[in-house]
Amino acid sequence: MLLIGIDEAGYGPTLGPLCHGLCVLRLPDAPGAAAPDLWARLAPVASRWPAPPGAIAVDDSKKVYAGHGDLERLRHSVGCFLACERDRSGGKPSPAEPIARLVPPEDLTAVERDPWGRASETIAAGTDSAPESAEKLKLALTAAEVAVVRYGARALSARDFNARLARLGNKADVAWERVAELLREAVALRRPGELILAVVDHQGGRKFYGPRLQALFPDVMVWTESESAERSTYRWEGGGAMARVEFAEKAESLSFPVALASLAAKLTRELLMARFNAFFRGHDQSLKPTAGYPADARRFLKATAALRRRLRITDEALIRKR
Repeated sequence: MLLIGIDEAGYGPTLGPLCHGLCVLRLPDAPGAAAPDLWARLAPVASRWPAPPGAIAVDDSKKVYAGHGDLERLRHSVGCFLACERDRSGGKPSPAEPIARLVPPEDLTAVERDPWGRASETIAAGTDSAPESAEKLKLALTAAEVAVVRYGARALSARDFNARLARLGNKADVAWERVAELLREAVALRRPGELILAVVDHQGGRKFYGPRLQALFPDVMVWTESESAERSTYRWEGGGAMARVEFAEKAESLSFPVALASLAAKLTRELLMARFNAFFRGHDQSLKPTAGYPADARRFLKATAALRRRLRITDEALIRKR
């Protein structure tokens, strides 16, 4: 059984990247083709938030990281699961820097085209901050017969977001294009005859996904099980796979892999926003950092207007059009 979770962070902001997290877990098929409760299986090593002392917090990133100096907790959770991911590097050492562990090189290259994407920050050092927790997690995963097949994130800079928006014409379609990329990547990891259970957070309030899934997987017949404002589910058999894909509101609270994807996406955005703020504060220490959301983005853009003109920073590269 292949469990897939996909979630995003940064859909609403005016500044900073749009990030998506992906988590793919493999475990034996369960009776009734239902996803097991991994919170129960991995307790007390991994827990919903608030987690007991010593446990790894796995939950909606908005609960694990509330933006009040608790980034270390977010880094700890993500770092432990990154340490358990099966090596994709062919035996080569994995990069120590969290952002390099989380996102593929092509994303880093794209992000670092902008000077704020190359800025240095201090909060990014050492996601694997508690190796003893990672070792406990490895033992718990082995006991539960769970393998972390793929764990990471994707990041889309404001510059590239605007380019995709110009091509696609719709903000929701920009997000869907990335979700489709991740879903295709995850499904390609299946083994012949393996059951696939995928959960994705609702996409901008949309409740009809059948035609999009059919276009994404043209070699199978996609069937609709249910469609509602809260949850839409689809299935297919063929192409060497049996799959069920669900789009759900508050998916981070329903699905363990989605919760992990939520944490990866949020950490990626926070690390990149730390670079963003380090760059601008490097030119003006009086600047208050921004999280990039619309109201505060207006304040930040007003405060940096003269600086941006001096540095010849274009709105196209910095500000999302929607």
